[in-house]
Amino acid sequence: MLCIIADDLTGAFDAAAPFSGRGQSVVVALHPGAMAKALSFGCDVVAVSTQSREVTADEAAGRVAAVAASLPAGVQVFKKVDSRLKGNIGAELAVLAPGHLLVAPAIPEFGRVVRNGQVSGFGMDKPISVAGTLGELGKVAEVPDTSSTAEMQAALRAAPSDALLVGARGLAEALAVVMTGRAEKRLVPRPAERILMVVGSRDPITLPQVAALRAQGGMDWHCAPNGVMAAPGSSGKVTVVQATPGTPAATGNEVADALAKSVHPALTAQADAIFLTGGATAEAVLRRMALDVLQLEGEVLPGVPLARAGDQAVILKSGGFGDEETLVQLVRILRADT
Repeated sequence: MLCIIADDLTGAFDAAAPFSGRGQSVVVALHPGAMAKALSFGCDVVAVSTQSREVTADEAAGRVAAVAASLPAGVQVFKKVDSRLKGNIGAELAVLAPGHLLVAPAIPEFGRVVRNGQVSGFGMDKPISVAGTLGELGKVAEVPDTSSTAEMQAALRAAPSDALLVGARGLAEALAVVMTGRAEKRLVPRPAERILMVVGSRDPITLPQVAALRAQGGMDWHCAPNGVMAAPGSSGKVTVVQATPGTPAATGNEVADALAKSVHPALTAQADAIFLTGGATAEAVLRRMALDVLQLEGEVLPGVPLARAGDQAVILKSGGFGDEETLVQLVRILRADT
């Protein structure tokens, strides 16, 4: 069994999707308290969100330690980190007490690479030092150059057998290929009659995606200042609810909670597919829906994983993924057969 420990929910799904797309059974625990339930499924891969990106370093370390303590002996651990090195990476790794680390946060297929120990590329204003996030663990870490899928797979195969794997979607893809022997993965288009899209991310990569979708027309778009939407009704086949800045300013978690309250149950109940972008938003909406474990089916598009919650599809995307046409393409796929 492989356990993927991520600091937010979209990250857990991002790193787990390459395995489900290659025939592995995958379950995602939406918070650490759901680990026992997730493990009971007996899946090949268990991913968990510790919901620790925006908490203190000590709180983050405690949550990762609790997950690690819940694992049966012999389980391989993959520590998923943000490819732009956000969060409490050093503190979370330290509690896992690794003797060796392979640290490879690049996502070559999205143009985000590591060269000379620095992450750079798509969506980044300037290179970021990997060693700067590791602290003392930098002494036992291998940080290879990874600007292609081939380099990522080569780095994985060259790593010590006892190395803790630390990376993002790119390293997860490489590990899934090595584990399954399958270079190609299947995508899982799921036609949907009514689509709800909840946009909590304010990432500069996500905002043009929403603008491109709005430019297509044919949808109900709702502005939600600080996550609060004035009129929850919708008559369209595609409903977009987007958090926007409000006055006074609110924290990310406050916006996410307000957004979840705005859409559930008024809009979630009538949707065949629920799309969520932004880790805090995804956590808040699914928590309000009383979900704590989801079985992952694969990806609709690369970097856009899909799970099932009863008869509904739940689709997630990290704020920092995709080009301007990602959401347009997603809606076209979901609406293709309806």
